Amino acid sequence: MKTRLVFLLLLIVSFSCGTNNKPVSDTQKEKIKGEVKEVVNTFIKGCEELNFDMAVEPFFDSPDFVYIGNGKSYSYKELIAMKPLFDKYKNQKITIADEKYAVLDNTTVLYTTNCTWLQNYKDGHPILDDPETFMFMFKKIDNKWRVIYWVDSWVEKNVPGESSKGLNQIELMKYMLGSWQGEIAKDTFYLAQYKPFGDGVEGTIKIVSKGKKIMEGRALLGYDKKQDKFIESDLVEGSDIMVYGIWFTEKDALTEVPLEYISNPANAPVIWKYELKPPDIFIWNNIEKNKTTFSYTFHREKK
Repeated sequence: MKTRLVFLLLLIVSFSCGTNNKPVSDTQKEKIKGEVKEVVNTFIKGCEELNFDMAVEPFFDSPDFVYIGNGKSYSYKELIAMKPLFDKYKNQKITIADEKYAVLDNTTVLYTTNCTWLQNYKDGHPILDDPETFMFMFKKIDNKWRVIYWVDSWVEKNVPGESSKGLNQIELMKYMLGSWQGEIAKDTFYLAQYKPFGDGVEGTIKIVSKGKKIMEGRALLGYDKKQDKFIESDLVEGSDIMVYGIWFTEKDALTEVPLEYISNPANAPVIWKYELKPPDIFIWNNIEKNKTTFSYTFHREKK
């Protein structure tokens, strides 16, 4: 990160000491600010309309282009490769708190802003970046203002999702109480038994093949009021503890991800989706890279 900042400072110095270092009048500055503002508005419009090509149009296609997002640096090609992210959004909203323009000369401008950035995902979860600040370094190339350097920094906050409004997570989780059995391979069964514990659930999990136990563990699910989700902790014999976030996105649909992705499940390497088929069935889908790699059907065992 420090190397990138040194590069940026050298870049600024080289531009300001170049051939375009003639004093810029106040009138020229206002004109330049207006031109740059139009480009910034195009970027924001592209983001909010989920038009990736519009959003990145101002960025300069060059090996010298650098994007730094929360301490990670990306090339122009790596930024363009992020296009599939837009397919995961339902909508986005950028709210500008303040913005500044530093006109270094008549071809170089530093634009900085403080803002909030809300991303609503198609799976129902939202992410609010608040605060967020980003800086564009603009260079006028072929009579167009182009972004040649972008530094972005933000803090993610979890906010109530659209699909979770009106859903009583505690009541809905009661569907999972009881004993369940699912065949996951020939003569191999996954057995799970869940019972209530406070506002949560405790359970035992086991895999049996041809009548022989090959795995056993314990699960504890506790309701987190602040996040309106359950936190699940699994301890399996011979393995490290595993912690997940799990919640209802619909009355008959559960989503589960590793805990570190609870605020941004779209980035999780694996997502588990559970389809509830009342009164006595649920389907466990394993999803990796937006593809279902396997599905198991569980049946409630009758007493």
